[in-house]
Amino acid sequence: MTDAAKETMLSVLEKYGFPVVVSLALGFFLREDVVKPLVSEHAEFLRNIAETQREIAKAVSEQARLLYALQPRAAEDAP
Repeated sequence: MTDAAKETMLSVLEKYGFPVVVSLALGFFLREDVVKPLVSEHAEFLRNIAETQREIAKAVSEQARLLYALQPRAAEDAP
């Protein structure tokens, strides 16, 4: 670490105090151990939801196609 970086860190510590240093450390901990894994899991969840929605859309489309295919037959069978 260079002297300029040390001086900057000490001046921040002197100017803002110990609570800021603790808050920064806590923020770094939360980012690394909580936020990043949470965001990656949420992204995976959204991918799964999107895939499920695609499968549902395909099923609905197939059902609609089958219903339209059966519709003329039902009209012919009616008296």
